[in-house]
Amino acid sequence: MHPQIVEEEPGSCPICGMDLVEKEFPAQQDDETARAGTGETEQAGNGESGADTHAGHEAMANAAGGDETVTRYTCPMHPQIVEEEPGSCPICGMDLVEKEYPASDVGAENAQGSEADRSRSAAPSFPAVSVDPLTVQHMNIVIEQAQKRALTETIRTVGTVGYDEDLLAHVHPRAKGWVERLAVASVGARVEKGDVLLEFYSPDIVSAQQDYLVALRRGMSDLVESTRARLELLDVPDSVIDTLRKQRKLQRTIPILAPQDGYVAEINLREGMYIEPGLDLYTIARRDRVWVNVDVLERRMQAVNDGQRASMRVDGIPGRTFEGRVDFVYPELDPQSRTLRVRLAFDNEDGQLRPNQFAEVTLRPAQGAPVLAVPSTAIIPAPGGARVVVRTGEGRFRPVAVETGVEAGGYTEIVAGLEPGEQVVASGQFLIDSESSVQAAFSRLSGSGDSASSSGQSSQQRSGQAGSGHQH
Repeated sequence: MHPQIVEEEPGSCPICGMDLVEKEFPAQQDDETARAGTGETEQAGNGESGADTHAGHEAMANAAGGDETVTRYTCPMHPQIVEEEPGSCPICGMDLVEKEYPASDVGAENAQGSEADRSRSAAPSFPAVSVDPLTVQHMNIVIEQAQKRALTETIRTVGTVGYDEDLLAHVHPRAKGWVERLAVASVGARVEKGDVLLEFYSPDIVSAQQDYLVALRRGMSDLVESTRARLELLDVPDSVIDTLRKQRKLQRTIPILAPQDGYVAEINLREGMYIEPGLDLYTIARRDRVWVNVDVLERRMQAVNDGQRASMRVDGIPGRTFEGRVDFVYPELDPQSRTLRVRLAFDNEDGQLRPNQFAEVTLRPAQGAPVLAVPSTAIIPAPGGARVVVRTGEGRFRPVAVETGVEAGGYTEIVAGLEPGEQVVASGQFLIDSESSVQAAFSRLSGSGDSASSSGQSSQQRSGQAGSGHQH
């Protein structure tokens, strides 16, 4: 399972615990190893020959590894973090340590053309992984291309139907007095504009009537007008004033009339009660338009705007969809649920919608500009940030850190980390990502700190190199 593990003696795999199996490796390197073991004796007998041999080995090493190196700063715990200047790891906060990288590797990566590649060249995010084509087929790996598309983020939530508060009418008395008769005494009663709600006795209104009658008897037009205006300010109906003018007789009780058509949503009095201007006697509500309050998650609040289209379904009216709009977005989040309250408005001319009904709401934002996106299944969430697995060649894959944006319709916006046209693994990427993480862990433990190019060897290649290192 892990061909990079090669030992000289039988035992168990330190990764998965399976028993190690016997395998033959070419003996050519064994001979070189044996000669290297006798090198000290040969050098003792022929110092010049030993020096020449040692110099030859150094030349071979320099030819294989390159003479020049580049200084970079990396995190001991997160080797994918490599910077050109000293600093701290953005993941764990540890100080970056100095480390040498082959200049050829860094230069090759810096020579890549796309911005996404250049952003990853300073430090390989994760080692590359080579997968046999047959294994790719068995793992059901699905490849998708990162491309620009318009993401329409549909938001589904729930809410409750309520009265439109802009259509509520509150009834208050204009003078102190006592309720003599209660004409409408129950919540939910249907009323029309001008219906009598109650009759009450008020000494102030009786006094104003007397002044009006005196003005009428004396024929003083200016005084008549002023006393009539006083009655109107006390909310005495015009019909009562006209009766008073014709009959020249005081009216003991005065009616209070409904200000609009609707339903009694609230009532706060009973017969015989003492009332005064500060008391809210009735609340009259209309149902030709309703409000629906819904809660939107904090991470979705940027997708909600005034005037946005909305649709709604309620359990009590199956098969019907109501169309409305966003009427108001509240300025504050709920401190407990961390959600944003949004108010929707729906027409209800036929009165089918009723307050306190449970509603299922869908918000449909306007289609925005195309953005770079990949399938949401390709995103690998991680504590240090999301990443995707990119196919860099036939059978070669590398995890890459990305910055994600909105998610809609099964796709996620990529803000940074990818370029259009790059191929990502949309299914089966977790096994590849795990293998890359294992390689990174071994690199960190061994302290070798291989660059992206050297870390990207296939499992078979690492197996062969490890085996040659143990031959005699």
